[in-house]
Amino acid sequence: MDAKMVTFGETAMDKLLQWLRSSGEPKDIDELLRQYLELLSKLVMEESQ
Repeated sequence: MDAKMVTFGETAMDKLLQWLRSSGEPKDIDELLRQYLELLSKLVMEESQ
């Protein structure tokens, strides 16, 4: 079986930290997780094009 591997590193985490800092307020873990997954999804889509 040939599996596709997604490689991600600091890029999505850096974007998440920028988003968090720009909000200027604490976020709960659910919101952070949703935002991180959205960022990863966008990066994967950009990379596959």
